[in-house]
Amino acid sequence: MLTLFELFGFILLVIETLIGMVGNGFIAIVNCIDWHRSRKLSPADMILSCLSLFRFAFHAVTLQIAIFKLFFVDPFLMLKLNIAYDFSWLFLNTTSLWFAAWLSVLYCVKIANFSHPHFLQMKRRFPGLVPWLLLGTVVFSAITTTVAITGSIIVSKCNPFESHLNNSSDSGINTTNSCEFLTLPYIFPNLFPFMIFLFSSILLLTSLWRHKNLLRNSVSDASREVHLNAIKALASFSILYVTNVFVAILPIVLSRMGINDNGVHFIFLNVIAAYSSGHALILIFISPKLKQESVRILTR
Repeated sequence: MLTLFELFGFILLVIETLIGMVGNGFIAIVNCIDWHRSRKLSPADMILSCLSLFRFAFHAVTLQIAIFKLFFVDPFLMLKLNIAYDFSWLFLNTTSLWFAAWLSVLYCVKIANFSHPHFLQMKRRFPGLVPWLLLGTVVFSAITTTVAITGSIIVSKCNPFESHLNNSSDSGINTTNSCEFLTLPYIFPNLFPFMIFLFSSILLLTSLWRHKNLLRNSVSDASREVHLNAIKALASFSILYVTNVFVAILPIVLSRMGINDNGVHFIFLNVIAAYSSGHALILIFISPKLKQESVRILTR
């Protein structure tokens, strides 16, 4: 029997995932149309296309997880579905975090203005490395996800989402040391892109803020407003990204403490879905091409 809190969380999750799927699907379609017309993609559009496609799939998987957790209680069915969904969810979430981190780095090297030789070298070389970074991200995420899920199957009590293989207390197998080791593949893949994103975002925000102050007495209010809007958009995305990383890690910590409540789980899913949906809207808002296309569609 569903509780009122679980029903509210499920309805909110459906709304967030639908917004995220529409927003990310829109970004992917616009970039695919541009690629079809020009037969080439810029590094930024390449990252945006991959990010949007993976997030679209992530929202679809998240919604399916919520539906099966609430409405399907057959333990034999859930055993197989949980393994498949855990792998899909972790792989798509980790890959999306990496893509968002690379997007932040790309914006940093394109927009930020620093005279350090290493930064200037990165500014020249990074756009050409984007295709290889995207491919490497997918391979790395697949490897770490496989290691994490395989470990949780071998030692079922270590599954950070739910002990879907054996939840009974009569196992009698002491897996404490193994659990401490097997939770690492769940956490570290999220920490690496988080550190890259945080460092590049701080550099970009610092450069934008310094540039805005330098232009205070030399340009019009409209130009300063453009810089201020860019700072607000980047700061908003940074807050969403940091929140998403901590919320993705928090269930692992709670599960180690024996807390596996459906209501708490729905809170985490809602926050993560809100991050992905919110970032898609921010990307549409700050991109002139995407903003123009969205306005054209809405005013038809």
